[in-house]
Amino acid sequence: FSTESITFGYCTEFIVNGVKDAEAKEDEFRAYLSGIGDSLVVVADEDLIKIHVHTNDPGLAIQKGLSYGYLLLIVVTLAIGGLATWYVNSQLKKYTRVPISNGLTGAEAARRMLAYYGVTNVAVHRGGPGQDFFDPRTNSVTLSPDAFDGRSITATATACHEVGHACQYAENYAPMKIRGAIVPVVNLASNAWIFLLMLGIILVSNQLTTLAIVMYAVVVLFQLVTLPVEFNASRRAMTYMDTIALPQSEQGGAFSVLRACALTYVAAALTSILQLLWLLGQRRE
Repeated sequence: FSTESITFGYCTEFIVNGVKDAEAKEDEFRAYLSGIGDSLVVVADEDLIKIHVHTNDPGLAIQKGLSYGYLLLIVVTLAIGGLATWYVNSQLKKYTRVPISNGLTGAEAARRMLAYYGVTNVAVHRGGPGQDFFDPRTNSVTLSPDAFDGRSITATATACHEVGHACQYAENYAPMKIRGAIVPVVNLASNAWIFLLMLGIILVSNQLTTLAIVMYAVVVLFQLVTLPVEFNASRRAMTYMDTIALPQSEQGGAFSVLRACALTYVAAALTSILQLLWLLGQRRE
């Protein structure tokens, strides 16, 4: 469930129309936006300025755009993600305050689930804040302090979800293998596509812009493949919690936590698809 690698949370795209001396305003707008975000694309075309920026305050970007002209199109794709993040945080906080009846810490629950399914040689580590993940390279589960030491519904749900990934790895679960196979390509594509797009726009090169869009499509594919991996890990967690006969009220709380976290992956996939469609539309223009 870690999101600490994301610096700017809102992918903001819009077109400002009716701009006087649009090309002269382009550099000024770019300089302003570079101070509030990254992954920046600013392109002037006659009386239009097209903008793409990742920022934590899309309102500032839009307000600046309104100072030049009127907005022809606004697509703040991660408004969806913002709502998903708010919802998951509210559920995590809510059930962090609800103790688990068996009194186990998240780390203890993780080790018991591993033993129940006969998954061996998986270490359970205490990580930093927000670090809840399974690492197939070291075959280990890392839990944040709240999940590792906590004796709450959130701690148990989080720990069992990550063990669900360990079980997938032990069983050679196909979607996880596919996701793992494309990780190196995704790491390259996710960092390179925006620079290729900017270069393609500057050089007026259809080949470069097409390559950028293809790279971004790989990122979208990764988001889509991630969905069954995450859903399946949560299903495994819920099955285990039912097997050990946790009270139904606690199972319901755990389901709420896992559903909220799954929503963040759905939101990420949806916003990636919307952005890909936007890129394809811009290329046709």
